[in-house]
Amino acid sequence: MAEPSPTLLQKALTVDTKFSQYLHSKFHTRLPILSLLILEISADFRFSFPISLSLLFALPLPSLLPFFSSLLLGLLLDIATVGLVKILLRRPRPPYNHLSSMSTPVSADHFSFPSGHSSRVSFVAALVFLYKEVMEVAAVEAREKGGVFGSWVGEDGKLVDVVVVGVCVWAVVTAVSRVLLGRHYFFDVFAGFCLGVIEGVFAFRVLRFDDILRFCSVQRSMKFKQREP
Repeated sequence: MAEPSPTLLQKALTVDTKFSQYLHSKFHTRLPILSLLILEISADFRFSFPISLSLLFALPLPSLLPFFSSLLLGLLLDIATVGLVKILLRRPRPPYNHLSSMSTPVSADHFSFPSGHSSRVSFVAALVFLYKEVMEVAAVEAREKGGVFGSWVGEDGKLVDVVVVGVCVWAVVTAVSRVLLGRHYFFDVFAGFCLGVIEGVFAFRVLRFDDILRFCSVQRSMKFKQREP
């Protein structure tokens, strides 16, 4: 009896597996492993979320409150969405992935589809791009306030452009590094990247709690003023 021919999905997964293994075997030894691991850490939720929360209070600029509200809620949405999809589809990670060098705090991290790091970086990049005008307003605020950060902004306003381009480059390089490091197949990364862009648009339009953050910011400023002699 003849074996049934593979389905279109099976054919696509076969091509994805071979292509991913080719990229991994061809390029992972040509790049410093430390640089790939640094990119991995930079996109880890346990690093990105506390850093984002810290920046919210380190940069007391009212115009940035919409951005940070979307960013923090979006990061939470991303980790929940990616975790749910991973548990439902349960695609194994590539066999050449070195688990010994990988941290898997939750069981969903043992699965490969979609890439959470890729969705996270593309989400951040999409959000930064969409909030570019807000960041330009914040740059003007910072320049008017003066101080160390205000001096970094400069008069030409090009800092925001540098930040947007830098974040987008970081997102693409980090996503590619997931395949080169052997953590994911190419399609896992592509799907994760697309998911992150969708989450970025959704967070920009829907996920905000500006009023709460503004209230917390005002309360924090009042406490500092009360402490002043």
